[in-house]
Amino acid sequence: MSDHLNHDPAFSLEEALARVDNDRETFQMMTELFMEHGPKDLADAQTALDAGNAAGVTRSSHRLKGALLQFCAPAALLACKELEESAKTGNLTHGAQLYATLEQELQRLLAALRHVLDKGIAA
Repeated sequence: MSDHLNHDPAFSLEEALARVDNDRETFQMMTELFMEHGPKDLADAQTALDAGNAAGVTRSSHRLKGALLQFCAPAALLACKELEESAKTGNLTHGAQLYATLEQELQRLLAALRHVLDKGIAA
């Protein structure tokens, strides 16, 4: 086991719910949308990164960042911001490394969200 794994909660359900006035249906809809679009934005960022397209990486990571803000997911958000900031400068030297961290945190967040949806959001 790598000691680089993040053991903090992937996101705060309480805070995320508070942002939608504890409307569980809205939260569920938002989560389902994110589970569909989050991986697409991540894939777009990867494609842009592979192509050395800094503007594309900036766009995709910016979209993803907006979605991540809703979930109060600090680690994923930080990884996303770092990738976006790096791409904004047109420098993709650390892009692969930043992307790998983002991908890891996004997978952790998606797993946590899936878990919440599967067991249902307790009232």
